[in-house]
Amino acid sequence: MVSFEEKLLVKKAVLGDVEAFEKLVSVEERKFFSFALSISGGNRSVAEDIYQEAITKAFLNIKKFSAKSSFSTWLWKIIRNAYFDYLKAEKKWSGIHVDDVEGFEQSNDDDADMELIKEDRAAMIRKLISELPVLYVEAITLVDLQEMDHDDAAKLVGVDKNLLKVRLHRARIKLHKLIEENKKYFD
Repeated sequence: MVSFEEKLLVKKAVLGDVEAFEKLVSVEERKFFSFALSISGGNRSVAEDIYQEAITKAFLNIKKFSAKSSFSTWLWKIIRNAYFDYLKAEKKWSGIHVDDVEGFEQSNDDDADMELIKEDRAAMIRKLISELPVLYVEAITLVDLQEMDHDDAAKLVGVDKNLLKVRLHRARIKLHKLIEENKKYFD
């Protein structure tokens, strides 16, 4: 359910109030950027580009916001579309190369060697996720890394909840196979 404050901020933003728009974005800004970073395979440069592109598009098109969903859902879709536009422009549909993906827990272990091993394993998992088809990367990113519930993730990608679950299941199976094929990195 959309809050009264959000409705008021949207009305102000539609009328050109930049400060109201900034407040709408700032409520979940970390999650928005984290989503951009995750779907871009952890490539911070790409994430910054698509995030900035999405924020600009959202600001320029705020008058088109219909309030059928929350502002955040609308912005998630714009970020997602900005990413697909990036992939089309860069012709990178075959895979995403990763440097860093938020969502993996950092170790609190003081043992430096163990920390390096964990970081190497997390990097390998990120690399393997990036080798999955884009629709699978998206499903894993939204549900497993962003911890979005299935209903919201399905709405965001514009598919039925059951189809999202199928994609997620297939993504996890493929990722498991990739991990098994690269088991030497996890021993």
